[in-house]
Amino acid sequence: MKHTDASAPVFSLYYIAIDTEAGVTNAQFEQFVREKGCQIPCYPGWRWTLLRGLRGERAGQFLMLYEIENADMRDRYLRADGNLTELARQFWRDRPHAQQLLREWQQLGTFSALPTIYTDYRLLAENKKSTVMDGPRYRERPGEEPEARVIGIHNLALRADVEAATFETFIAENYQRIEDYPDWKFRLLKGERGNRLDQYVVMMEIASLAALDVFYPEPDIATDQAAVFAKAHRDTKQMYEEWKQLASFSGSPQIYTDYLAVAESQGCGDEQGV
Repeated sequence: MKHTDASAPVFSLYYIAIDTEAGVTNAQFEQFVREKGCQIPCYPGWRWTLLRGLRGERAGQFLMLYEIENADMRDRYLRADGNLTELARQFWRDRPHAQQLLREWQQLGTFSALPTIYTDYRLLAENKKSTVMDGPRYRERPGEEPEARVIGIHNLALRADVEAATFETFIAENYQRIEDYPDWKFRLLKGERGNRLDQYVVMMEIASLAALDVFYPEPDIATDQAAVFAKAHRDTKQMYEEWKQLASFSGSPQIYTDYLAVAESQGCGDEQGV
């Protein structure tokens, strides 16, 4: 089995809930995050995107997606139990304005901190041939429609009597066979901290809602374009069939949610004063 790349990014997912009992609406929360909450600084090497469930299990609910440069950059600021390190505590002490923004956020909903349900995932595989490039997952420009990516989070489960090492070895030896739809990007992640320890997810990053609808305008119902693509990439289809002998695959009947990006951090924090 391939060892984890120490330079690979870490992806952390935090469930976010708004205070509906106090009358907070999705639109109100999203407006605050886009106008003010996005100014809350990130630790160096971190960035976050706020996602709203588009369809699936958590439609209409929120998730914070953190992409962290690598495990070392995560461990500088978060302990294995999810609590802050002293370096992280100093980061916030040095930024009183950020603490005020956090308090305003927490009047509307939860933030990505304990006791929020969360999982840190390590990257097992990704399609480096994808046409989806690194870059903002949400961006606004004056006079233009916002750019917003779709993030699919699809939980997986091993078949009976299949060992984790068997599945992970298969992925390490075969993921290069995957050809994604245009403007889609496959990643396979495994929980290493938090609430879904040792569980797998496929994280599918899609450049836009339009790019999703070309192939799947409705949940689990593929278009003719998807069928044409599958016929043109038979080895990918065959790889997926081999995968299904070891574990479940994306989509029903497994639990999944496709999320739409609705806000993003404006940048990482710097090292000054830390």
